[in-house]
Amino acid sequence: MMAMLAGSLFGAGAQGGVIDDIARTGVLVAGTRADSPPFGFPDKEGHLVGFSVDILKEIAAAVSGSLHRPIRLVLRQTTPETRTDMIRTRRIEIECGITTPTWARQQRTDFSIPFFVNGTRILTYRRFGDTVAALAGKKIGVVAGGTTRRVVLAAVPKASIVEVPDMVRGMALFRAGKIDALSNLSVVLRGLLTSADDKGSLILLPRDGALQYEPIACMLPQDDSAWRSFVDHVIARDLQGAPDYDGRYVEIYNKWFGPGAMLPMPLDHRVIRLLADAAYWID
Repeated sequence: MMAMLAGSLFGAGAQGGVIDDIARTGVLVAGTRADSPPFGFPDKEGHLVGFSVDILKEIAAAVSGSLHRPIRLVLRQTTPETRTDMIRTRRIEIECGITTPTWARQQRTDFSIPFFVNGTRILTYRRFGDTVAALAGKKIGVVAGGTTRRVVLAAVPKASIVEVPDMVRGMALFRAGKIDALSNLSVVLRGLLTSADDKGSLILLPRDGALQYEPIACMLPQDDSAWRSFVDHVIARDLQGAPDYDGRYVEIYNKWFGPGAMLPMPLDHRVIRLLADAAYWID
């Protein structure tokens, strides 16, 4: 079914859109993060790998099948500061990292349906206390250009927000004592916590739940409905069977978050149900 649907989408594609460019060049140029394991990070050979990279590989494989020709996936590193401009200037044709759709961002780019949902939390030292309220007056680092600043200030109005370029440098400031805490999606912070030598002295707040749950989606160029629809259908196709813990999405998820993976994190049925509901319109 996917091949037939994709074929019809390609046939109806807008002139000069991403689909035409891929058909002409045989290349899909995509962006992802290099500082956010297990979503995107370099392997020992320096190649970008991760959960978001595997989502991009699924999309590239579907394009290849629909065009009946090999398609080469070229990955370029993105950051919160560069990802929007890279999409707008078509240096990349899709960005799948850890990007949350917002109204402000949708004024400049488009988004796919979500492929992940996670909650915002705060990584800090146990000595500061075990409640979010205990962080009042503390310096909390957030990545510049993201949605985390607003979420943290809503939860800790008296916190002092320090913007950091990325999580690598944010963690360095945190470990050096320049900031008291670091906030991001729970899954990103858990990755940092797992690799910490003194993880027993650290804590994720709130202890249960999150400050706010956020969907993660692929960023796309505006005014290209054929390309957006194609990407949506690839994600929706892979999500089929996920509520029953079956199918391609679950395979990819378990590779990065399953038992024995880089960051073991059981698949939350409430979350997978939210993702599947976003893809309800595919047969």
